[in-house]
Amino acid sequence: MKGKCFTSLLFLILVSTAAFAQSAKLKRANAAYDDLNYMEAIELYTQILDKNDISEAKIKLADCYRKISNSAEAEYWYGQVVRLPEAEPTHYLFYGMMLHTNGKCELAQEWFDKYISAVPDDLRGQYLSRSCTYEEELMTKNAGIYEIKNLPFNTAMDDFSPMYYKDGLIITSEFQKVGPVSREHSWTGDPFTELFYVPRNVVDEEVYDYEYGKPESFSNRINSKYHDATPFFTNDESTIYFTRNNLFKGKTGRDDERTIRLKIYSADSNDGTSWTNIIGMPFNSDEYSVAHPTLTPDGMKMFFASDMPGGFGGMDLYMSEDENGRWGPPINLGPSINTEGNEIFPYYSRDGKLYFASDGHIGLGGLDICYIEDKKGEWGPITNVGYPINSRSDDFGLIFNEDNKHGYFTSDREGGAGDDDIYSFIKLAAPVEIYVYDELTKQPIAGATVMNDCTGGKLTTDEKGIATLEMKLEQCCGFEASQEDYLDNKKQGCTKNLQDGEKVFVEIPLSKEEEVVEPEDVAETNPEDISDPNAKGVAQFDLIGTVFDKLTGSPVEGATVTLTNDCGDDEMTMLTDASGKYKFMLKPNCCYTVKSTKIGFLSGTVSGQCTKELDASTTLQADIYLQKYLKEASDPNIVVNETGAYPGNTVDETGVSKEYSGSSYTPEVSYSYDNTAGAITFLLHIYYDFDQSYIRDDAESELEKLYQLMVDNPELVVEIGSHTDSRGSNSYNDRLSQRRAEAVVRWLRAKGISKTRLKPKGYGETINVNNCSNNVPCSEEEHQWNRRTEFKVVGYYNTEGQYKEIDSQRPGNVNVDPCQGCPF
Repeated sequence: MKGKCFTSLLFLILVSTAAFAQSAKLKRANAAYDDLNYMEAIELYTQILDKNDISEAKIKLADCYRKISNSAEAEYWYGQVVRLPEAEPTHYLFYGMMLHTNGKCELAQEWFDKYISAVPDDLRGQYLSRSCTYEEELMTKNAGIYEIKNLPFNTAMDDFSPMYYKDGLIITSEFQKVGPVSREHSWTGDPFTELFYVPRNVVDEEVYDYEYGKPESFSNRINSKYHDATPFFTNDESTIYFTRNNLFKGKTGRDDERTIRLKIYSADSNDGTSWTNIIGMPFNSDEYSVAHPTLTPDGMKMFFASDMPGGFGGMDLYMSEDENGRWGPPINLGPSINTEGNEIFPYYSRDGKLYFASDGHIGLGGLDICYIEDKKGEWGPITNVGYPINSRSDDFGLIFNEDNKHGYFTSDREGGAGDDDIYSFIKLAAPVEIYVYDELTKQPIAGATVMNDCTGGKLTTDEKGIATLEMKLEQCCGFEASQEDYLDNKKQGCTKNLQDGEKVFVEIPLSKEEEVVEPEDVAETNPEDISDPNAKGVAQFDLIGTVFDKLTGSPVEGATVTLTNDCGDDEMTMLTDASGKYKFMLKPNCCYTVKSTKIGFLSGTVSGQCTKELDASTTLQADIYLQKYLKEASDPNIVVNETGAYPGNTVDETGVSKEYSGSSYTPEVSYSYDNTAGAITFLLHIYYDFDQSYIRDDAESELEKLYQLMVDNPELVVEIGSHTDSRGSNSYNDRLSQRRAEAVVRWLRAKGISKTRLKPKGYGETINVNNCSNNVPCSEEEHQWNRRTEFKVVGYYNTEGQYKEIDSQRPGNVNVDPCQGCPF
């Protein structure tokens, strides 16, 4: 008995000792994890899991492997994590991402869909789920147009982010220099990165054949004891911008968690060899990272990546403008570009495209290189460059030469010399834009399938009816478009005899399939009898009305009027005549809705026009008032009077403007205008708590009206503009107003409005509606007038489906609207 007790006691002691040792090791592993020392953390977590099944260790081990880009191990461990009781929705997302990177798309899509169900507001899951659907398109759309080479100077370590300099390249590399001290980064266990110069000699310039020399350390003044990376040079190469760990004059800066963040620095050189005047950017911070600078060709704008507060995900893209020799406050590029994931490594090309890498947009896996076109300050749709530039691995850091036919990028794809490798490419192609539209209505057809008979690749048109690809030079291909309820059609596009930079446009009209309509069983009636309400007991029902310009009260000629009913009949459409009038014959026992549209006006709708329970012939009347959003110089001045009334409105005895009964929402004009032509600005009654940008509950009803307006006018693209009063610094107000505008955009996107139709713009305190500028004493009511959110139409799609921008100017005379009902 005593022996058994002794044995049991010894067993308990051994178990307790082992448990204590495991607990201590878990604390050490977690400390390494928190210090971003992932290599040590991996070793400790692995030792723990060799002996015990501990959920926390599994979760953090999976995270470690993901953070060092070991997708195979990360997939294995996330596969265990998602089956734990402690599993969170983000683990579904990460597991799907690892499966996707490792080529297991169908299984990845299942886990993306689970994440979408758990977190429907995170667009990452939706984008990544769609990536599997678009995989074939991304793999085939650029087939045969790129020639890619792995370069001889790549090492077994990381080599990435090349940039042109003199006759060679500046690259970022972990190439280990010979010396008495070996410096390694605890995150990966590899050496810290430095900048190296790679000589490049021309072998055959016509085919972009180069011979590369051995990498040489770029500058002892630039390279430090920690990370130095991602250089960019001004056109004259006298100034370099680069990313560095937070180190200045030998001293490191750390955040509250003792992490050394990334910052952007610049340095100057008069001779191209010695670099001086190293300074940090004014938006650097110890509390967040800024990295990966690139400049526009004129040097007036800088784009970079940052995880500063107020963004949309991990790392977001930002822009700063040169303001008289000093870089201005960063402006987030917005949710149409930035996702809940990471957007990093921007590069602005000479042809006006901003390239960047993203793991949040539709792609092949890992980081994919995408681009957007800069169209006079407005960004075009996001385009994935596709395979073979992109792969299932991380692909980033793309640059082009001056003619956009040769360049370099970075990838950690299989078959390289090391981890991240630098590749060169030759692009033997021209851009092709395919536009699919309805032959009858001239409206774009979204979601149409376009087959390329040269590659067998499949494209899908976006909401503008457009699909893009790169096509080999000196080639002709057939493009066949198809969509449900339409007849297929095929058109040819050729890239023969093109000039440099020329784009090929292919338009494919689709016609509706003919429907066989069976005649209704109706008694034969003499047409003359139909016009007589008493003839043979047959009643006639008509709907008549006039479409008015709500601003002037004048009739609108050429407006489209569409009639629908609840009886399931096809819609009927007509154009108003010179008097603005329209007329439809109605069927009995139906309720009708009539809608009018015209470019330059917001649509107007009147519903509830019913012939139910009507026995005698009746003529219903529904006049429609259309609000202009585009003012021409010849139009009369817009005057918002003290009641807020417009010509064409009725005003009740209280002086409040009343819209026509049953008509759709018409927004309130924000200002009085003189004869300035351009977009009309409308006021949104949205107010914010002091120093905050979230949407308050009392703003929901106003936003619902704007949402319905966007639904009723699907052709419009609007700018959401937010303004502050003059109190506070200019830079702070710029950022605050931008956040407020983006908050409205996020609300609308969550309701299903496409991000391509929404342009957030923060104006800060630059456009006041009164004289309350800096240092001018004003009442709180006067300040409140300036704290406002507005919207205006900045573009639209015409009847041919072509996108048209609206040039707008600030009005010459601006008077404040009394803004009835505002909580002043």
